[in-house]
Amino acid sequence: MRSLRALLWFFGLLFLTSGIADSHNGIVDGYGCHRDPKKGNYHCHQGPYAGKSFPSRDEFLRQLRNPKSNLPQPKNTPLPPEQPRPSDMEDRNRP
Repeated sequence: MRSLRALLWFFGLLFLTSGIADSHNGIVDGYGCHRDPKKGNYHCHQGPYAGKSFPSRDEFLRQLRNPKSNLPQPKNTPLPPEQPRPSDMEDRNRP
């Protein structure tokens, strides 16, 4: 009886504290990273960048392209070319 009571207490506490952990849907990009909408940053969960956090994906890519960066370079995967920002491009819809 005592072990049953201890087991019920254990699962009760487990149930009550399970909402404390803040999780997300787990979708990551090819680098094992994603943007966190709550914190507004870009951080990594998998691969060689796991545990690292950046202000944005653009900043991550800037650091990755920098030859003096201490980030490990991806193997056999070329870096995507830097894309112009929409504000830098002309409005192509204008006649």
